[in-house]
Amino acid sequence: MRIQVPMDRVKRAGDLSQLAEKVYYLSVDIKHVSWDAGGMNIEYTGADGEELLLRLDALCTALAAGRKLPYKRLRDNRSPRRPKLREASAEPLYAGSPVLQGAQVLLEQAVVRLLRTRADAAGAVLRKYPTLIPEEVIRKSGYLRNFPQNVYAVSEFRHQFDTLEGVRSSLSAGEPLDSLMQPSGAYMQPCVCYHVYEECSRDGLPQTDPGSEAGAAGCDFAAAGGSGREPDERMPGPERGREPVPEPFPFRLFSAYGTCYRHEHDSRISESRLREFGMFEMVYIGAAEAVKQMRADLLEDTWALFGALGLQGYVESASDPFFLPEDGDRRMFQLAAESKFELRCTTSGGDDFAVTSFNVCGDVLCRAFGIGGSGSYPHSGCTAFGVDRWVQAILDAWGPDPAGWPALIRGHL
Repeated sequence: MRIQVPMDRVKRAGDLSQLAEKVYYLSVDIKHVSWDAGGMNIEYTGADGEELLLRLDALCTALAAGRKLPYKRLRDNRSPRRPKLREASAEPLYAGSPVLQGAQVLLEQAVVRLLRTRADAAGAVLRKYPTLIPEEVIRKSGYLRNFPQNVYAVSEFRHQFDTLEGVRSSLSAGEPLDSLMQPSGAYMQPCVCYHVYEECSRDGLPQTDPGSEAGAAGCDFAAAGGSGREPDERMPGPERGREPVPEPFPFRLFSAYGTCYRHEHDSRISESRLREFGMFEMVYIGAAEAVKQMRADLLEDTWALFGALGLQGYVESASDPFFLPEDGDRRMFQLAAESKFELRCTTSGGDDFAVTSFNVCGDVLCRAFGIGGSGSYPHSGCTAFGVDRWVQAILDAWGPDPAGWPALIRGHL
């Protein structure tokens, strides 16, 4: 059935974008939500529409009770809409992820190489972690509590004859297999950074390369090319040439790339929001001021790279998608404390999506993982690059032909 909810009934929620995200959690029978001038339209396959409306009213009330803070915009290089170089991707979404073909595969690899050179220039130690993450680790991270709807837990079949025979029997009969499975105690990683904290909790904080030049020259726009088409092959990394200062904790910087998995709602799946995606992360741990400075350096460096690649968008404060209305205070804290910024790319068609997030976490994660101890814990931060989204942004701006891609990309093919 189609339920039409007048705008007067829902506008008291305040932030309608938050309402649009959370309304799906009211019922698994909500299949689609759209908006028009009259209000909200809900495609609902359940039996009791009145009960759904009561739940919607309660959600609006909870959202209305939350504090409202404006988003803070730090950077913006958007210009009037430019010509669109390609149509929307024709590649199929397979299980919530695109199938990359031909040069697109090379572009993804080039983006990772480019980001890795910039991490190396900043002095990051390189890591490659497993895709699976133990339950103990993901519990400590707080991700299960904050975003349970996004996790993929791994099941397994027992190494027993009766179980294996049951699998074959169920396959032959066309029966479901879930009753034969058991939890493995592992999850698909929703992000890469938790492995860093677990490593540091076991092994301490390994030394970051002290001899790195760290891109002391800053970003050379003449070399990089404002449009990304000039012949330079490299851009230096973030500014790290300042004088060292005594700190209560040694500063450490890690970089890692991996495939991540999040159980996004069907309604949210698109070219820019996938269930399986590549993420390149830089994780930094140390004294509070050093962590904030690293976040600021990486934000400036990434913004320079973004412009050098001929991309358009903006940087603004952001918050994570906490799923319960009562988590609104956490969202407001993130906005008020400016603990999360996002670089959002604006496409030639006018859409926008986040390509990189810049986060500072206080001592929350180091405390959770027992890093430091003795009543005092280091602070940490993470800058996360959505590789698939950078690929999408470059294809949108420059088209599918590698010959037309920016020199910074071609130099890493």
